[in-house]
This record gives sequence, C-alpha cells and structure tokens, in this order.
Amino acid sequence: MMIIRYITIFFIGLVIFGCSNLETSENTIIISTDSINLVLIDTFYVDTVGVTSVYNEVEATKVEVIIKNESDYSKPFIKGLYEIGYETFELIDSILLINDIDTVYFPETPKMGKRMVLTGKVENLVIALTVKRINYTTIEYRIEMVEFGNSNHFEIGTADISSGFFFGSETDVSDKTGLGYLSTEFVAFNDDDCYTYIRLGFEEETGPFLLGKLKKNCNGKISEITLDNFVTLVEK
Repeated sequence: MMIIRYITIFFIGLVIFGCSNLETSENTIIISTDSINLVLIDTFYVDTVGVTSVYNEVEATKVEVIIKNESDYSKPFIKGLYEIGYETFELIDSILLINDIDTVYFPETPKMGKRMVLTGKVENLVIALTVKRINYTTIEYRIEMVEFGNSNHFEIGTADISSGFFFGSETDVSDKTGLGYLSTEFVAFNDDDCYTYIRLGFEEETGPFLLGKLKKNCNGKISEITLDNFVTLVEK
C-alpha cells in the first residue's frame, strides 16, 4: 500500500505540473494546436493493481459545405451533411463531391419535374400516391387513402432523401414479379412523431412503370402502413 501511495502522489504531481501552462475548465484541458484537441480526464483511482488513468480524446473538426445553387437542395439535406463526419462537401448540380476525392451522383429516380401517380389496393383500402421531384433532394407528394366503409385520409407535403444516401440504396421487391430492385427513399417527419417514408424505383420485368412502397403512420382511423402490410404501388 505504501508503494501505491507514492505512485499516486507522483501521478498527481505530473498532472498538476503539466496543467500549469494550459487553459483549464473543470475537467477539460484545451491544447492549442493546428486542430483543437479536447482531452477529457475522466478519473484517477487506485486499486489493488496500481494507478490507472483514463483519458478520452475528441477531435474537433470543421466541416465545410460549398454549394453552387442552394435552391437545388433542401435545407434539411444540407444541414445533415454537417453531421456525417467528412471534412468537405461540394454540391454542383447533380454531383456531390466528398473531401475533394469521391464523386457521388444524386439518384435519377424519379425524373425531375414529372408528376406521377401510383396506386395500390389491399382488401378495402386503396392508396393513391402522387409525386413530383422539385430538385435533386426533394419530392412533393400527395397521399390519398380510402378505406371503404371506414374512413379516408389525405396528406400533402415534401420529403427529402437522406444526407447519407451515398452509403447505399434501399432494396424492395415487386409484388408482381417477386424480383428485387433498388429504390430511392424520401422521408418526411412531422409533428407528434409522425413520419412518411416513400421509396421509389424501377424493376425491369414489371415494365417501364415507377414502383413505390410506403411506410407511414398518423393516418387518422386507418392503420399504420408498413413495407410488409401493403402492396407495391404501381404507376398508372
């Protein structure tokens, strides 16, 4: 125990001496370098083995987003880029350039400016989805639900692709052919934890028609729509 006490005093002395020329705020030591490092001292403690010090180091990184034309992208999409973890993004028309190295193209589905209507029916419930792409990240949508003998629900809004869309596309299965296809997901979050997910894509065997899947809650008296409990919507 005497040896452990001396080791403890020695480590505490080093910490006090090392911090004498640094700015301190509670348990945070700020070291001035080209990039700011925050070293958080969690604890010093003595156990039967010896003296242990625990450090957590966090690198503060500045994110830069360069945009050719802001109207080509939604504000939520741009905001989300700051949270992904890369240093630089450059948005040029349909191109997203990451860290001046990687080039990503925005999905081409659905086509820009074209209004399309997709429909589907399960038992007494009919859903009609109208979409129109207004820029590289956003669609306008209109959803009409009619459940015969029960209730109706109507909703209009805008939905955006994820800021991290380049990590991978979604995959859905066509009810007509049983074949999988890649889809682009657009999402809208509203008040009271309401959400709308709209997934759009093409499957060759189904034909040249746009396909859609819905995942949606807050539908009035109509039950929540999931990817599994409702059929693939097909362009009329």
